[in-house]
Amino acid sequence: MCVICRSRFPKSELGRHVAAAGGGTGFVPDPQAAMPGRGHYLCANPECAEKFLKYSGRPRRRRGGQGE
Repeated sequence: MCVICRSRFPKSELGRHVAAAGGGTGFVPDPQAAMPGRGHYLCANPECAEKFLKYSGRPRRRRGGQGE
């Protein structure tokens, strides 16, 4: 499923992106689907690609900790 338009596609039609290594901001393409980390999948729609540049990912709450 595309993270921007939420449309479903076969996995082979989606591009995988992962968080930049070293704590950098943004996402980098992962065409081999071999990089570690949570993958974000994007369809081939140019509008989705443009919106993905501003996409920061969904903030995730840490498990087991208090606060934060």
